[in-house]
Amino acid sequence: MAAIATTTGAPSAKGSRRKWLWALLVLPVGLGFASWWFTAPLDIPPPGADVIVSSPTNDEVTRVEPRPSLEWPEQKLEGDAAKKLLLDIVTDASRRIDQFQGYTATFKKLERINGKLVPEQTLAMKVRHNSFAVYFKFLAPKAGKEVVYAEGKNDNMVIAHNGDWTRRLVPRLRLEPNGKVALADSRHPITEAGLSNLAHKLLAFRKLDLEDSDAVTILDRITEPDGHLWLRAVHLHTHKSPARPYTRVEVLFDPKTLIPMQISSWEWPESSGNGELLLAERYRYEDLVIDPILTALDFDPSNPKYEFMRF
Repeated sequence: MAAIATTTGAPSAKGSRRKWLWALLVLPVGLGFASWWFTAPLDIPPPGADVIVSSPTNDEVTRVEPRPSLEWPEQKLEGDAAKKLLLDIVTDASRRIDQFQGYTATFKKLERINGKLVPEQTLAMKVRHNSFAVYFKFLAPKAGKEVVYAEGKNDNMVIAHNGDWTRRLVPRLRLEPNGKVALADSRHPITEAGLSNLAHKLLAFRKLDLEDSDAVTILDRITEPDGHLWLRAVHLHTHKSPARPYTRVEVLFDPKTLIPMQISSWEWPESSGNGELLLAERYRYEDLVIDPILTALDFDPSNPKYEFMRF
C-alpha cells in the first residue's frame, strides 16, 4: 500500500517536465487538426488519375475567327446612326465571344470602394465558358493572392487565399460569391467576371439606348500616349435612374477584332458637390489569348502549380 501511495501522490520534478514536453508536442498538432477541420478538403486526385478531364487537344480545338463582320466608322459618328451601328457591333462581338471555349488575359481593375479610389490591381486571368469557371492570381500591387470559382464545383463557392503570411493562420477561404467577405474589396462578384458577361451587359444597355432619346452615343477613335489606337464608344446620360447607374461610360474596342477590352464608368455627381465626375470603376483586358488549352485542373485549387494549401 505504501508503494501505491507514493506513485499517486504529488508529481516529481521529472514528471512535471515530461508533461510540459508532451504539451509542447501536442499543441501544434492540435492546432493543425483544427485548421484542417475548418477548411474543406481539396479533393486532390489520386496517383495516376487523369486530371485533364475536359481538355481538348491542340488538333481538337475549334479556333474562333475573331474578325468582325462590321466596320467602325472612320469619322466621329453620333445620334441614332451611332446607336444602331454600335448595337450591331456589340451583338456581333457578343456572339463571337460566346463561341470561345475560353481564354487567358491580364486583367486590370480600378475601383472606388466605400467612396475611395483604391490602387489599380493587376491579375492573371483564366476563363472557361462551359461550364463557367474563373481563376485569378493577383500580380500587383500585392502579389500572391489566388481566387478560383468553378460553376458546379466546391458547392459553387469561391475558394481563395491571401497569399501572404496570414495564409498560415487562415489557409484558405470558402466564400459565397455574393457575400460581404467576397465583395469586401470588389464592386462585382466573380460570377460577373469576363468578356462574355461584359458583352452581354453592353448589349442590354445598347438596346435600351435605342428607345431612350436622352441617351447620347458617340463613336470615335483615340490614341493613347504610347501610340495604341482604340475605337471608343462614349455614352452620356443626364437623368439618373435605376436603369442608368452611371452618368458617363466609355468603352474601348480592339481595332482588329471589335471586342470590348476596356470599360470605364463615372458616378453621378452629388447635388451637394461641385459637379465633378468621379470615376467609379475601370476594367481592362490585355494580352488576350483566345482558346488556349485549358484543363479542369486550371480551375481546381488542388492544381500543384497553385498555392492553395491547408496550412
